[in-house]
Amino acid sequence: MLLRDHKPNVRQEEECIRRTGGRVTKYKDDVPHVENQLAVSRALLEYSIDKHIIPALPDIIQYSKQSSTAYIIFACDGIWDVINNQQVGTFVSNKISSNILQDIISQLLDEYLKLETMDNMSVYIVKL
Repeated sequence: MLLRDHKPNVRQEEECIRRTGGRVTKYKDDVPHVENQLAVSRALLEYSIDKHIIPALPDIIQYSKQSSTAYIIFACDGIWDVINNQQVGTFVSNKISSNILQDIISQLLDEYLKLETMDNMSVYIVKL
């Protein structure tokens, strides 16, 4: 599993945010936020923060055709605030062979809604 966080507490991401004039804050018992608003360091269609501070630029990774990568998971900060990459990857890996993607996403959201997140939760799984 290739796991890469786009979170404001990742050193490279935080440096990029600060270099573009943004700021990262962390309050007691909370995850770090960019400009006191967003808990991720990159975002699509996030118009409340300057696009130079929070770019919509993905990491581009090329794999050989023999790569074991079976799927890509895209999710919003409402997911990543309550669970980590490894937990989501393991959850999906354990279900991918016997379920359709829509059911896996539904099961994933049901499972983590139990953690009483107050944020929105969006997930996309792309099977390769």
